[in-house]
Amino acid sequence: MTKKIFMVLSLILLFCQFSFSAQLYWFCAAAVKQPSKEIARLFNETHTKDKVVLIPGGTGQVLQQMVLAKKGDIYTCLDEKFFKLAQRKGVVEKFSKVFKLIPVFGLSKKGEEKIKSFGDLFKKGIRVAGGNPETMALGKTYTLILKKLPRTLSNRLKENTVVYAINISQIINYLKMSTVDTGIIFRSLAKVNGLKFVEIPRKYNQIKNGYIVEVTYGKNKRLKDELYKFILDHLYVYKEYGFTIVHP
Repeated sequence: MTKKIFMVLSLILLFCQFSFSAQLYWFCAAAVKQPSKEIARLFNETHTKDKVVLIPGGTGQVLQQMVLAKKGDIYTCLDEKFFKLAQRKGVVEKFSKVFKLIPVFGLSKKGEEKIKSFGDLFKKGIRVAGGNPETMALGKTYTLILKKLPRTLSNRLKENTVVYAINISQIINYLKMSTVDTGIIFRSLAKVNGLKFVEIPRKYNQIKNGYIVEVTYGKNKRLKDELYKFILDHLYVYKEYGFTIVHP
């Protein structure tokens, strides 16, 4: 069974599971899973019949799921390239630029003892978690950092990279368990999870924009419009989790 067939079957089972209770599907980047889950809960408390189901994963991962299954009402996208891909795929009905996200290198407890600055990432033996550029927004950022670095430093960082995670939740788990010394995450998530971190010099970094997207696949225009507006009216929840909001 190919990976794509397995993914489609998994999604069909998911939609069947919720077919009697849920009408709306929110595909959500893992980095904003917790505040999005809180907003979904608030929405469901005020809608006794029509429910929203949150489907989290890497930004590119959940986009692929939507396109394959031709399902979805809302998409939280944390990468400009994936957003443009969603537009090319005909996924985007309307959107709002909502987030400003700053990548950093989060530290595990073991990592705190070894890493005090960005330069320490290149020491021999440092265990780094990078991101898969095919599945997560920060994977693309990680690839960009490697390209911007001088070749010697880029090679050292590649040598130290022991895993390329499929989403940011995976990296945070690695950090909490000290499976790695450091991993690329967003500054807001480092703070929310009580993780120390080192900043990435601006010349090597890439500030991310994040979007709330209303998806073309949703069949109930009234309900998905209502959910889209509800999310924008509750952006304060993201602020409470440490995210920087740029939407007026």
